[in-house]
Amino acid sequence: MTVFASGSGTNFKKIHQAALDNRIPASVTCLICNNPEAGALSYAKKQGIRTCLISHTDFDSEQTFAARLNEVLRSEKPDLIALAGYLKKIPDSVIEQYHGKIINIHPSLLPKYGGKGWYGMKVHQAVIENNEPVSGCTVHYVTTEYDEGPIIAQKQITVSPDDTPETLANKIQKLEHQLYPEVIKDLLSGNSSK
Repeated sequence: MTVFASGSGTNFKKIHQAALDNRIPASVTCLICNNPEAGALSYAKKQGIRTCLISHTDFDSEQTFAARLNEVLRSEKPDLIALAGYLKKIPDSVIEQYHGKIINIHPSLLPKYGGKGWYGMKVHQAVIENNEPVSGCTVHYVTTEYDEGPIIAQKQITVSPDDTPETLANKIQKLEHQLYPEVIKDLLSGNSSK
């Protein structure tokens, strides 16, 4: 499988570890990253995982960026593509080419706090400000609209009165680390009834 990441790569690391431990029936063969400073990139290199640094800023158009992504993915032939904190919209032509094979994890209970611009601490801040009683994470299929693909699975927790965006982020990250490998295992095993 192929993973896309832009940041520290905590979900990427959990997916890779689950593959190494045979908790998911796949191996992570490639990391596609758009940030040369990403922790995910250095982790992948240390682990001997093929890395492809592909930033849309290096291309003169969305079409040439998409063509490069498609070229890499064609060579990888992934059974599944997992977005793990990837902060660039996947071009529509790539989504169409791999329809039903691209998944993402989002740090809210979609459809709440999803869509363009909703990621990371912004989500947790809004949950706290709106006095939401629960929050959580969602794994969903990627479509051409941000965070609107069919939901595969969700996990939720109670938001405590003393939670801050930071404490909530930590709690939800732990949920993500449990849920994402479980969903990947189910999808690759042909059991997507989570």
